[in-house]
Amino acid sequence: MALWARRWPTHTESVAFAVVSNAAIALSCLAYPNPTGALTGCISFATIAAYIAFFHSTALVVYNFAVTTAVAVIAALRIALSGHPAMAVVDLFIVVQINIAMPVAIHVLVRALGVDLARADRDPLTGLLNRRAFYAHSAKLLTGGPSHGGTHLVMVVVDLDDFKRINDTYGHQVGDEALISVGQALSRAVVGFPAEIGRSGGEEFVVAAVLETDDPAPLAEQICGEIAALPEPVTASVGTACIALDASRGNHESTLDRMVRAADAAMYEAKRAGGNKCHHLGEPYW
Repeated sequence: MALWARRWPTHTESVAFAVVSNAAIALSCLAYPNPTGALTGCISFATIAAYIAFFHSTALVVYNFAVTTAVAVIAALRIALSGHPAMAVVDLFIVVQINIAMPVAIHVLVRALGVDLARADRDPLTGLLNRRAFYAHSAKLLTGGPSHGGTHLVMVVVDLDDFKRINDTYGHQVGDEALISVGQALSRAVVGFPAEIGRSGGEEFVVAAVLETDDPAPLAEQICGEIAALPEPVTASVGTACIALDASRGNHESTLDRMVRAADAAMYEAKRAGGNKCHHLGEPYW
């Protein structure tokens, strides 16, 4: 616990805490001379059960309950053998009920909240990451990119050309369908790359991908081609910026923000050149 006062525990440390706490409660109850007190003490398992249900897997919850049941049954048998079988059954039922109800309720709540949190990270129309979630997920690419064999992170800003015309000419339903199709096209374009895709607003999308080279042109051209090939009458201007993973030190959010601004500037260069083009802004861009 003193360790937790300084920092959040690792997963291994947290599991160790849960297992050791479980064992300590079990030994205390088994060693208690009064069997009624020992069975009542099994209610303490519910506290560690709640912790496990909140932070860990179902398997660890089941392990904790198995130990709880074994210790409680031993204590109940001691009560029954002392001449109080009815008390043993009632007390055992109460202990088991508490140790089932609390972790199950917490486990269900955590899973339900997890679904809501996952939805909160997504753009409701395209299903892509929203801007906040995109930054959070892309920061993991900066730190974990080398584990994928990559050396550079490329940031891609995609802006659909003359999208207002599509809405005005064909209606907002077609416009929405085009946005969904573009999201799917971006997903196809980054197959094979560790990548994150987001919709940053309106008709603008962002892509972060780990590459084995500092040349983002093939990926950018693939994105342009996938969008141009859609059945909807839509093209895109694509801007890119790239950084070596070993150069991305310090505040990852700040690094990503600068990369997005650089890729955005490159995208506007592509748009000024007529659209349906790719433009790369080379370093240094900050």
